[in-house]
Amino acid sequence: MMTVTVQEKAADLAPNDGDALAQLVDSIGHDGFGRALAGYLHRLCGADHFAAFRLGHGRLAELAAGCIDTEHLARDRVESYVNQGLWKNDPAMSEAQRRADDPAPVLIRVDFSDRCYIDLRPRVYPHVRDRVLLCGRSAAGVFGLSVLRAEMNTPFAAGAIEHLGRSAGMLVSVLGKHAEVCDGRPNVAGALTVLVDVENCVVAMSELPRREAEVCARILYGLSSVGIALDLGVSEETVKTYRKRAYHRLAIGSERELLTWYLARWSRWHAERPSEWATAPLH
Repeated sequence: MMTVTVQEKAADLAPNDGDALAQLVDSIGHDGFGRALAGYLHRLCGADHFAAFRLGHGRLAELAAGCIDTEHLARDRVESYVNQGLWKNDPAMSEAQRRADDPAPVLIRVDFSDRCYIDLRPRVYPHVRDRVLLCGRSAAGVFGLSVLRAEMNTPFAAGAIEHLGRSAGMLVSVLGKHAEVCDGRPNVAGALTVLVDVENCVVAMSELPRREAEVCARILYGLSSVGIALDLGVSEETVKTYRKRAYHRLAIGSERELLTWYLARWSRWHAERPSEWATAPLH
């Protein structure tokens, strides 16, 4: 595995990539971002696939993934890499985490003949010839960009790696801006999936006493009165009392009205939360 600290030359990009760059910038914050970034990377260095990640202390989250041939995008492998924690056994990602606070972006060229990839390669990179991991920090946090060449092709040429390095700072900035835009656009589908977030929102956006807020949060989360009683260690009758008092304070009369009240406030609460990715140290 070879690591290179990038010496940036922001204006010296690969030839004829202006249209692809314009499409990439226009796609920031939109569903077509992955497709546009795949097209730009293909023009820039001949990449066939990519996966972009946000890095944090002991965690990794997918930001985007794309393939120049969309039918061959290995979504299941990207999800396994993140959700099953396979990235923790990836020497390149460990090096990226270690170098996250370097003043300039870092390029890590992966050597698949390394014994560390004996188990990881067949599970994540079975049809990959070559891989370069770019890592850098923007105002929005630390990002990793895994750039891949398909097995049917030759490895990345030296000139292609040079072009990637010269664009590294710009690419990290683009990933950061895409993350910022996505963070600022609440995904209501996630409003009810994490109990601690539901509870924190109810507490922050109301003047309910703590126990009444806890009961309301668990109603929103989908627990029954019995389930709430078991979770809070109180009787079912006590749960009903807290629920009645909370509904009275909120001037509502049903679970449906509670949901309407909550969703009307969740977007504002979500938007006001500080980004935990932007400031958290990796070490």
